[in-house]
Amino acid sequence: MQSLLLETKLGNITPLKFANIITDNYYSSQLYQTAKYDVFPSNCHKNALVNCLSLESVDYRFLLSGSGDSSIKLWDLHQQEQIRTENEVDAKLNKIHHPRRFDTFDYDNPVTAFANVAIMPAREFHKFGVSALEWWPFDTGLFVSSSFDHSVKVWDTSELVPVYSFNLNNRVYSIDVSGENSLIATASDQPFIRLLDMRSTSSAHTLKGHKGKTLSVKWHPVNQNLLASGGYDGEVRIWDIRQSRNLLCRLDMLTTNTSTSSSSPSSVVEANLTQQSVKAHLGPVNGLIWDEAGSSLFTAGNDDKIRVWDMISTPYPPVNKLINFGPLTRNKYPQTTPILLNPSGETELQYLLFPSESGEVLIFRTIDGKLVNRLIRRGTKNVGRTCSMCNGGPFTATYYCGTVDGEILCWKPFWDTVDPEEVVDIMERETHLGVDVDEVLLRKHTLALKAQELKKSMEY
Repeated sequence: MQSLLLETKLGNITPLKFANIITDNYYSSQLYQTAKYDVFPSNCHKNALVNCLSLESVDYRFLLSGSGDSSIKLWDLHQQEQIRTENEVDAKLNKIHHPRRFDTFDYDNPVTAFANVAIMPAREFHKFGVSALEWWPFDTGLFVSSSFDHSVKVWDTSELVPVYSFNLNNRVYSIDVSGENSLIATASDQPFIRLLDMRSTSSAHTLKGHKGKTLSVKWHPVNQNLLASGGYDGEVRIWDIRQSRNLLCRLDMLTTNTSTSSSSPSSVVEANLTQQSVKAHLGPVNGLIWDEAGSSLFTAGNDDKIRVWDMISTPYPPVNKLINFGPLTRNKYPQTTPILLNPSGETELQYLLFPSESGEVLIFRTIDGKLVNRLIRRGTKNVGRTCSMCNGGPFTATYYCGTVDGEILCWKPFWDTVDPEEVVDIMERETHLGVDVDEVLLRKHTLALKAQELKKSMEY
């Protein structure tokens, strides 16, 4: 750390490079489940599965959570409420708190918890479980929710009431909002994708072609006319909503290189569109995520595989990059599963977070699929998989995870820090033992400077 600080002051390392190195270290070794502070109230969703989480991207302050009991809660991550009072001994022991110092009691009994500022009660607005939530991309004025009660609702945040409700006549598993087009893409029990127009409050488009229900949808991050969908049939389809022939291509796990056969490119594309069976996975596809440039698409399926697709190197059907994420990616979840990429530019190499059936959250390098960390839940309630996740903001390496037993967990980085009182005690003992006073003062001053520099780097 000291060498990095020196190189930064000398101008040999840019501030962005310094931040990249620090944040990279977070993902590989410094992420911990929070305890006592920066946590959510215990059993905050009353044992109901936390299906979805959404954090607004303006201030990264307000978090929405939706559960299987049909309730929605709004949390203020900049405000905490007192849960209990620590005794003097515990308060002193944990003055500089680090998760390694905490035991099961500390994880089960928080001192403070994030403030719950609003509750949309169960059965009042949605009749069955909430399946997805998403903030409007540009501000916190509205958000969208979907439910197994066949509805998609648009909410006014200031009043916390739905201003419009779409009835899809089928259970809705996943939604994704395009701010540019004001369209909501929906995946439901039907073998087609419905696009809902928030401006005209009508169904604007129907994308047909899947065989069986659809489980996941994601708009392209750059070109908001492109949409990816994953279905129960194991197919991943790429759509262009501007064209009369909407289907651009289907992802084929057997397409593994950019070289083409003797067939013409047009015939290759036609075969991809018309061939009876083109599979991206050997099971339902329940997870999709684009990288921020839209150059790669990551898919997860019930065949326990994560696949990475090169979306720009060839005009032909996208190429399966054959990246192996190892044997720990267990995925039999029947609904949409959350797979996340850390924010682009935050680290030199990008990371993928995947909630495995074992209850762990696995962190992989996207470039080669190497497992770099396993986030293992602590406390007495340490079983049950993660079924929703969201990122806490760029360069924070903070993640919020909803579980099947009604808990919301927070994972964030912690550094080992120097306790000034311990430094003073050590110095006093050495002084009594005859150590030179000037040397003691010099060492004390040096340690204080190092602690100050470390604190500044953490805040940065």
